Amino acid sequence: MYQSPWCAFRVDEVEIPGGSQIEYGVLESGGFAAVVPVTGGGDVVLVRQWRQPLGSFTLELPSGGVDAEEEPERAAHRELLEETGYRAEGLEHLISVHTSTGRSTEVCHLFRCAAVRDERGPRPEPTEFIRVVELPFGEVLQKVSEGEITDAATVLGLLWSTAGGASGGGLH
Repeated sequence: MYQSPWCAFRVDEVEIPGGSQIEYGVLESGGFAAVVPVTGGGDVVLVRQWRQPLGSFTLELPSGGVDAEEEPERAAHRELLEETGYRAEGLEHLISVHTSTGRSTEVCHLFRCAAVRDERGPRPEPTEFIRVVELPFGEVLQKVSEGEITDAATVLGLLWSTAGGASGGGLH
């Protein structure tokens, strides 16, 4: 029904378990990779960026779409460098989760890594309005608990990293 480079929206005609026929809207997405990058000094590298659906700037993990036929790890490396000017060393998969099972096919692949500054700096896309923010891990967790950070992938990635989440979890 609708398609863009980032997503598609379709309407399915379905029979639900009770026997009724309904239209069901589904947002299709190739998914995205998000990274918890931690500097040698223990700071988390975040991005403050404009999010049109909210009409405001948010503070969140560097992230971006996984292209067709691309491995999520490659997307994580690419997006971290583009958005922050940091390279990922020791990239570790934390977990992959569906973001909204009642509305979308989207999968979020979460990673953590050591963040090493690249001399070339960030290279955001022309449609991205991003400012890099480095904060101590404890301060970032405080922002989560106070509701200043509300992006679900960011909250999950930070909490999963703190809890020492097992590598390789979730969807495959």
